[in-house]
Amino acid sequence: MANPQRADILLPRITLAASLAFVGVIGAIWWISSSQLALAQAADSFMDVFTAAVLTWTVGISRQPQDKEHPFGHTRAQPIGGLVTAVIAGVVAFEVARSAVFALLGDAEPSLEWIMVGVFGAKVAFKAAIYALSRNHGHVRPALNALAVDARNDVLLGLLAVGGFFAARFGVPTLDAWLALPIAAWIAWSGVELARDNIRLLMGEAPPQKRQEQLATIAAAVPGVKTAHDLRAHYLGTMLHAHVHIVVDPALSLKQAHDIGEAVRLAVEAEPDVSHCSVHIDIE
Repeated sequence: MANPQRADILLPRITLAASLAFVGVIGAIWWISSSQLALAQAADSFMDVFTAAVLTWTVGISRQPQDKEHPFGHTRAQPIGGLVTAVIAGVVAFEVARSAVFALLGDAEPSLEWIMVGVFGAKVAFKAAIYALSRNHGHVRPALNALAVDARNDVLLGLLAVGGFFAARFGVPTLDAWLALPIAAWIAWSGVELARDNIRLLMGEAPPQKRQEQLATIAAAVPGVKTAHDLRAHYLGTMLHAHVHIVVDPALSLKQAHDIGEAVRLAVEAEPDVSHCSVHIDIE
């Protein structure tokens, strides 16, 4: 999906609808078969519903224009949704590890009907597609990054459930439990990384130095600007706020200098990742 802004909206909604369907189907199978693996997958899909609903809501909030109560917009909503997803990843990791330990201590064997292999396979394929569409959009797309992490975790859990079935068939019923432990650790670490990335956005992290240099170059290229320096920028949610000093000719009138500063502001704010720019005007 080439347009990340469109993906921000569509992918959480698609995930929400599909997760509701998986909850119904897998929950019905668990009701009939009493399989613990089916119960775990149904619970995971239920958490997917919650995750997708949170991301859908926060994306909608983040796209609202600025208002009196939020003069700089609502772009912090997406990182908040990412933090919620990180917490859910931690809960999933704990539950996976807990179930694995109890399975090993109790010597439990996974119970799986053949229809469940097909349903789990369909869930894995769907989540793999969501992961492929939502990854590699950069840390300024927190909703898509959170969705990608959640989808990747679900692919691992789905494969683990299918593997547990075939391991039981080949006489190694505890293999899935042993494999679940490192997967739980990896899911927990992915949640930590996701939380760290979103906390950086909420705390106002500066963009990469290369991006700051690009913005300074844009400011310096405005007619009437002799040099641009001391550019500072930081994230406010998913968008950048920038401040730049420009040097103009001292012979210019106050209005001329002001017009140049306004042109710089508009040029910088025309960048898709910048929502606000303030300009300080110096004379040569």
